[in-house]
Amino acid sequence: MHRRVAIPYGFFVTLAIVATAPAQTSSLSERTRRSAAETPRKTTAPPESPRRGIPRTKPHPTITEYSWIAVAPRAPKTFKVHDIITIVIREQTSFEADADLKSKKDYQIESELDAFIKLVGGGVGEAQFRRGKPTIDYTFKNDVKYRSDTSRKDRLTARVAATIVDVKPNGLLVLEAKARITHDEEITVVRVTGTCRKEDVTPDNTILSTQLADKTIELQHEGAVRDGSRRGWLLKLLDTVSPF
Repeated sequence: MHRRVAIPYGFFVTLAIVATAPAQTSSLSERTRRSAAETPRKTTAPPESPRRGIPRTKPHPTITEYSWIAVAPRAPKTFKVHDIITIVIREQTSFEADADLKSKKDYQIESELDAFIKLVGGGVGEAQFRRGKPTIDYTFKNDVKYRSDTSRKDRLTARVAATIVDVKPNGLLVLEAKARITHDEEITVVRVTGTCRKEDVTPDNTILSTQLADKTIELQHEGAVRDGSRRGWLLKLLDTVSPF
């Protein structure tokens, strides 16, 4: 005897959905992977860092956007002919020299005349030395000792305004300064020339004299102080001739 079992229709529908679900899920994942592989990835390159020793001319965009204290750097200052730059003169030199000289010379000369000519009867004959042969004896000795010590220190401090007379193609500045100071009867004339880099000029528009290339500094005094310390013509002549 066979017994019939009734299976509801919904059971078969549920089995069909469960059977097809893994296949649909796997195909969807496969399409997603293929789409991701075919789509080129966008890579964001890191911002280029400045070369070592060369500062940025502009701050990083992120810093400018989010920082409250970010300040853009100033543009390099430009110079042109006839601009004025203050030169701060700070020159200090020290010189020391020692010298020792020793010289010794000895000369001894001994000579004797054996024969000499004599005019005899319109001709030339031999002279007779009746009182003996003439001789010469000479002795010379010279000992010289010389010692010299020289020490000198100079210091010059001043400020003078210079004018740019030329700007070289490589950016170097050629400066020239001249100042004349008169106080009562004293007159001081200062002349300074030289070449410098524009990067060495400070924000307050000054530059040190030690940063000048091919520099020439001249300082001249006129007046009673100069006349009192000046050497006379006799001392100059003795120093030139140096008899001792």
